[in-house]
Amino acid sequence: MMRWPLALVIFSVSVSVSLLGQDAALEHARQVNLERATNMPNFVADEVAERYTRRSESSKWKHQDTIETEITVRGIQISRQNWRRNGKRVSPDPDGMHMPTTGFGAALKPLFDRECPTTLEFAGRDEVRGKPALIYRFRSPAGGCFGNLYGSGPYNAARTGRVLIDDPTGEVLQFEEEATGFPRGFVFSQRNQVMTWGSVKIGDASHWLPVAADFIWHFSNREFYRTTVEYKNHRHFEAATNITFK
Repeated sequence: MMRWPLALVIFSVSVSVSLLGQDAALEHARQVNLERATNMPNFVADEVAERYTRRSESSKWKHQDTIETEITVRGIQISRQNWRRNGKRVSPDPDGMHMPTTGFGAALKPLFDRECPTTLEFAGRDEVRGKPALIYRFRSPAGGCFGNLYGSGPYNAARTGRVLIDDPTGEVLQFEEEATGFPRGFVFSQRNQVMTWGSVKIGDASHWLPVAADFIWHFSNREFYRTTVEYKNHRHFEAATNITFK
């Protein structure tokens, strides 16, 4: 009968227990975030976006403008109103480009739903804003659940990246995504985003929602466009009603 060295047996048991722990943590994160995706609150917030450009031969970003809007979120759908550019009122999205259209929580279902073709692989531990985090690398093929990006037309690109999950709550702390493999002639060749999540108050309740984002588009003309976004002053919908008595 073959006898395994005791050290090897202990190592194998430790690895097995560790993998089971990682699987349990991922399953917990699936449950937490799929439930969150289903129950995203509707709210209004202030959005402040700083926009930049640069050429591929330069590493220095040139500030273009500051766009301020009031953003309305209904589930994962977003709309904007009350546009200001460098402090002055303007028509909605005056140049038609470089403002993110990704809804709040839109990545949660494509990332965690088992019916989607996204694969998740444990990649270690880190600390994010003072919180212990589990790191998972993900990959999704073109045509997966993440949905279309729009340039010269719609295209559902392949996605790769990382998601950093709070240990032990299972909440997403940070989502990092790179979209590539666009067809020839598409207006941009790569789109990157980093979405930061945190606890915010809406009325008397606390919610775990995106609080900041960073988007970069790499265009086929060798130009880069970047939009950094901060979301603040989250609040309930407000409606005014005028009642006239005759």
